[in-house]
Amino acid sequence: MTATQQTRRLGWLSEVSPEGWRALRAGGIGWLFEVYDVFILSLTIPAFIHDFGLTSAGAGLLATAAAAAQIIGGIVGGRLADRYGRVNALVGAVLVYAVFTGITAIAPALWLVVAGRVLAGTGMGAQWTAGAALVAETWPAKHRGKGGALMQAGLPLGSLLAVGVAYVVTSLHGTLNDGGWRWLYAVGALPILFAIYVARTTREPQASATRTEVVKENRSLRLLFGGGNAKPLLIALGFVFFVQYIYWAVFTFAPTFLEKVKGIEELDSLSFVLTQQLGSLIGFVVFALVVDRWGRRRTFGLYLVIGAVALAFFVTTSSTGVLLVVNFFTGLGITGLFAGLGPWSAEMMHRSRVRGLAMGIIYNGGRVGGAIAPYVVGALATSVRGFQIGMATAVAAFVCAFVVMAISQETKGRVLDA
Repeated sequence: MTATQQTRRLGWLSEVSPEGWRALRAGGIGWLFEVYDVFILSLTIPAFIHDFGLTSAGAGLLATAAAAAQIIGGIVGGRLADRYGRVNALVGAVLVYAVFTGITAIAPALWLVVAGRVLAGTGMGAQWTAGAALVAETWPAKHRGKGGALMQAGLPLGSLLAVGVAYVVTSLHGTLNDGGWRWLYAVGALPILFAIYVARTTREPQASATRTEVVKENRSLRLLFGGGNAKPLLIALGFVFFVQYIYWAVFTFAPTFLEKVKGIEELDSLSFVLTQQLGSLIGFVVFALVVDRWGRRRTFGLYLVIGAVALAFFVTTSSTGVLLVVNFFTGLGITGLFAGLGPWSAEMMHRSRVRGLAMGIIYNGGRVGGAIAPYVVGALATSVRGFQIGMATAVAAFVCAFVVMAISQETKGRVLDA
């Protein structure tokens, strides 16, 4: 087979440089383990309620504290990624969340569990910022949506890994209660090895050296808001705020909602969550196939409609069969939205010299929505009706996200200036 024939056979895959594929591997796997770390908190909340005597509101507050730490870590991580490079920031972030997740696994008291979750959260936030910027800046503009979606596929894959580990532990231990949850956090310490691998195999993009010098010589705030960057920054921040609210409102309490409101047992609820994550994975694949053809606004809009309709049925249906089907589409529509956030936020800030900081503010500042959501749902979940109302607040967030996307510009194919 000639080189020309091989290129035609591979299609767009051959148009991505080896540097781009290495960046995707580093950002994607780092994100997968981060999502695993985030998702096991929702799976272990019922166990924390049992083992530590937490109320639903207290468990929600724990999730909110972890999310708040991710906000801080993501913004600081963006600044570090601009100043010291994407790869260095990514490696450091993975080490932070892996080490403190391991500490959570052996924590003898609730206060150390909380401390472990909060400190790990700082690394989680920083990892996405560095990884998403690294992928966006190393993939060609016409395929950037695919690269971002492939990286973000770590979201359903990490969730599936969490569900799989939880299922094995539950099957062997009988429950996640009485310390069974510790095994999930022990697995979360393994990315320490991955961080070492990335540090040895992944190079910094060529543009990083010039960028870091500019950042060191100028004030970040001037670079952040100057040159017409303020408006797209606020629009992107608003959209991600509502997307994060939706995700955390639904998935933080999904296993508990299935048990308490729908009357589904623990093992069966894990099967429902697995179906949800399979929908998420398919949602990412479809997003990657259409986003560079349809554009960002049209693709996001479709996913918002699918997610809102599915969630409305998820909250109100009493049929187990219907619940299983709509559970699949909540995963597709809600989690699928995250497939485009990395490339889109980079393209919204295409003129910015501090794109890492800007993306950190957009994604992790948007996590304020994620920080609010668990507490709101947990506080309302004092009864079956209250639990349903809490979950339904995400429907209002869908409407708001749709409005924000409607006023944003199409960014497909934009060249990143800096």
